Amino acid sequence: MFKLSPRRAAVSLGVLAVVATAAVLLAASSGAAPGSVPLHGKMLNIANFGGPGCPSPTGVCSSFTAIGSIQGEGLVSVDTFPTPEPISISRAHTVITTDKGELRCSEAAIFDLAGSDHAFVDLCVISGGTGAYEGASGYIQEVGTFDFAANRGELEYYGKLVYGTG
Repeated sequence: MFKLSPRRAAVSLGVLAVVATAAVLLAASSGAAPGSVPLHGKMLNIANFGGPGCPSPTGVCSSFTAIGSIQGEGLVSVDTFPTPEPISISRAHTVITTDKGELRCSEAAIFDLAGSDHAFVDLCVISGGTGAYEGASGYIQEVGTFDFAANRGELEYYGKLVYGTG
């Protein structure tokens, strides 16, 4: 009959506990959706413009530079102007051109038109894109300010990107 000394039994139980803990952590981390990544960063130098480079039905677009998890140049096509209430809603479509392809999303923004810094929040639902973003889904939550008089704004974003088939 095989008999362990108390010291060997304790070491064996300790090793078993470490292996069990590692297995639980590995199983928990593998439960995340494959290709799902958290997003965090900033969109800087937001500025409105119109003219031939603006495909928006309202004739108003915005450009910005994205840094952080998403890095590239963005174009917002404003679909509807903010409503005239102190708390107003606007809809838009965004394309962010990165070195991985174009990331696209549809969004709704709520603006504080009464405040001096015109705070806003925005939810941009990812609707795919090109390259690595083909078939992508997820969301980008944005919180920022826009000074209409100076035509400048910036925001911080958080979200989740789920890569598709691209």
